[in-house]
Amino acid sequence: MHKKIFTTTIFLFTIFFVSAQDDMDASNENNSNQISNENRVGIQRVKDSIYIIKGRGGNIGISVGKDGIFMIDDKFEETSISVMERIRSVSDKPIELLVNTHHHGDHIGANSYMSGFGTIIFSHDNARRRMAAPYTKPARDAHRKKLDSILKGFGDKISSDETRKDAYRQAEEMIGSAEDMINIPEGSLPVVTFSKNLNFYYNDEKIMLIHLPNSHTDGDVMVYFTKSNVLHTGDAFVKGNYPFIDSENRGSLDGYIRGLTKIMGLVNNDTKIIPGHGDVATKADVKYTLSMLQFLEGKIKYHIVDNKSVEEVLAMSELTKEYDDKGFGEGFITTESFIRTLYSESAKKLGK
Repeated sequence: MHKKIFTTTIFLFTIFFVSAQDDMDASNENNSNQISNENRVGIQRVKDSIYIIKGRGGNIGISVGKDGIFMIDDKFEETSISVMERIRSVSDKPIELLVNTHHHGDHIGANSYMSGFGTIIFSHDNARRRMAAPYTKPARDAHRKKLDSILKGFGDKISSDETRKDAYRQAEEMIGSAEDMINIPEGSLPVVTFSKNLNFYYNDEKIMLIHLPNSHTDGDVMVYFTKSNVLHTGDAFVKGNYPFIDSENRGSLDGYIRGLTKIMGLVNNDTKIIPGHGDVATKADVKYTLSMLQFLEGKIKYHIVDNKSVEEVLAMSELTKEYDDKGFGEGFITTESFIRTLYSESAKKLGK
């Protein structure tokens, strides 16, 4: 009797375990599919042999031709396999050249992955410097602390600038330079940078890289395919959302407006525009965003002069109603965040 009970118990436990394991496997598979779906991207032909790759992260642009593949931005590391699948669906040519339009992770996160295929990465000087900053600053801070600790040990022996230099040299011989302590992932940084503009002659196109100073950041570039009349703006223009003006990285409202004005002067009504985020756009879309910024800046300046606080301006929902109704505040930058940025920038200009 006891043996039967024991056998039945084992049998029921086995059924429960297998069932639970199946549920766990199904759950893991669902989670895996969810993650996979989140990182899935799509490709769309823009014009001639130029394509946009959309999906999670910033929009990628690629030019496919006899020379190879010219690529603009590369989204996140975790989307890289899906991106590569989309590229290989249109061409098996080598991806020789890659331009980073600025330093934000949703546009440069797969740099190391792309470098592994021998791709040469380009960016503006400031963009590369900002990509390196998360690695260089902690290393230099740690290096400084180690140096200070060693120099304290010299005590009274440091009595002049000459003895301090000698002590510093001895300390650095012991611990190495700050650069020795920097640990940057291989291939993650551009290997070619430029200070203003740069031209490529590739796939029968003159491709112009044009710096937009202090726009979205201080390292933004737009990429113009002169023959195809296609422009990739990076985040110096986004379609259908409020733009992110990254003041911590020297982006500014004035710079963003100047950048949009420069775009307007370069394109015509036939130009296909790949924005940093959003669908393929036209000159009219850029004009609308530019008009929106100028309109809101003017209104907010008026209220600042009238001594209205930022909270009072935020309460004026009619200011942004036209744009909110179009879904502008549903992206990365909310209406509140955008108004706070415009208020802060306008107040600084007015000396408030």
